Amino acid sequence: MLTNQLVQSDIRSPADPCKYHIGLDRNRNLAWQAERDGGKVNVLIGNHEAMNIYGDLRYVDPGKYAAFRTRSSRRVRDNFYDGDIEKRKLADPEFSANREFRQQWVESIPLGMLEHRVAWGPEGEIGSRVRQHNAVIKINRTLFLHGGISPEVLDMCITEINEQIRLELNGGLGEESGLSEEETGPLWYRGLATNDEEVEKPHLERVLATYDVDRVVIGHTPGLGTIVPRFEGRMLVIDTGLSKSYGGFRASLLLQNNEATTLQREQEIPVPDSKTDLLSYFERIAELEPKTKALQVRISNLASSPL
Repeated sequence: MLTNQLVQSDIRSPADPCKYHIGLDRNRNLAWQAERDGGKVNVLIGNHEAMNIYGDLRYVDPGKYAAFRTRSSRRVRDNFYDGDIEKRKLADPEFSANREFRQQWVESIPLGMLEHRVAWGPEGEIGSRVRQHNAVIKINRTLFLHGGISPEVLDMCITEINEQIRLELNGGLGEESGLSEEETGPLWYRGLATNDEEVEKPHLERVLATYDVDRVVIGHTPGLGTIVPRFEGRMLVIDTGLSKSYGGFRASLLLQNNEATTLQREQEIPVPDSKTDLLSYFERIAELEPKTKALQVRISNLASSPL
């Protein structure tokens, strides 16, 4: 992959690439503030962070590359182009790069992309920081992770999962896919967020028992613009769709004394732990987010379905 090629080169990323990534800086500042006040910030690895590290760039928009662009980016790209041509000629002495080839090559590597790849590489300033984080953590009686625990992962303890993810993101993936790439891995699995609750209930029971927790909190699967309780509150899906692509809905989960509360538009709304309270919960959210079509559909379905 491109990352692996660049690690061995003399390309350098901007002096402080994280200044272009406000979210990373905010996490760092928040962590410092929390430690100062006797608390702690736990940042978890998600599928997009992993993809950036191992070079799957499907969801990287041009703006992310442009953020790493410097006055030296054109020279950096030209040097990389010359090196690529030399490698191709060594592999095929008959190879010749015409104008059309160069144009296509340049279009495939926008300015800033090479610096982006260095920064996000396993040893880069961003990639190395991400690799220090965990994929799964347990705090008190709650299990936190990005995607979900699938049946295929259930025989692994938390430490084993985190160590395996770190190993893979440090270049230990090889040619085979692993936990960080598989749809059944903890960064990608959606079964507990999307499958029928009655079908998934036995599996959730095993997850809770295996990790000795009362609930699981996941992100990764946006849908209703708010915190979505499932399985009578034992599974909480907290990806509210913060990205503009999903509506830009802002909400957060507050856990105090093992009680869950949704914070939305400066309102505190208790998260229900029974099916009978789901309708009133979503109706309260809809008062705050009246333009959420998916939420209106869920309310309609709940109102017309017997408990």
